[in-house]
Amino acid sequence: LLVIPSSSAEEDGITNNAPETFPVGVTTVIWTVTDASGNTATASQTVTVSDDEDPTITAPEAVTVSADAGACEATDVTLGDPETADNCGVESTVNDAPATFPIGETTVTWTVIDIYGNSSTATQLVTVADEEVPTITAPTDVNTTTDAGSCEATVDLGIPETTDNCGVASTENDAPATFSVGETTVTWTVTDNYGNTATATQLVTVTDEEVPTITAPADV
Repeated sequence: LLVIPSSSAEEDGITNNAPETFPVGVTTVIWTVTDASGNTATASQTVTVSDDEDPTITAPEAVTVSADAGACEATDVTLGDPETADNCGVESTVNDAPATFPIGETTVTWTVIDIYGNSSTATQLVTVADEEVPTITAPTDVNTTTDAGSCEATVDLGIPETTDNCGVASTENDAPATFSVGETTVTWTVTDNYGNTATATQLVTVTDEEVPTITAPADV
């Protein structure tokens, strides 16, 4: 704040000790009047300057990372540094980022505070992707014989072993309803909660061990 005393006031014997510019806060200005005989008197004036200008902040760019190996979240995510500025100076810059980021999108809010308590915010998007495929071990191979009176076999395949860092959504196979004589490869597919897949195969072997029947013609 700039105050310039008028020339007429000075000519009338009125002066003050006001600075050319006033800092933020309270400044007391002393006015002095001097009469023609040199007698003086003073009076004081308070000038209060407040900082109402918010600081500025630009959040770091959006970040996309993969989940930690074997985990369904990401740790040690490097967010970067925001850009801040203020007319009177920045006091602090903080954010509300969690220690670990879950799969998906998380909005991080950055807050800058100047030395007089004014603040501004900006947001940054952190995206964590699950790119870790699940694991699957197919059941052991099956060796069986055809069903009685049939050239096919109904087979109990067993259950595969599956794991995933974020959870298994489904496990399925391409097995037929019945297996014909010979070898059939069954492919098992596991899908996790975020669409990653893995496969494993199981061999089913069906043999025909049922002897044929024969009735001879009538005796001659």
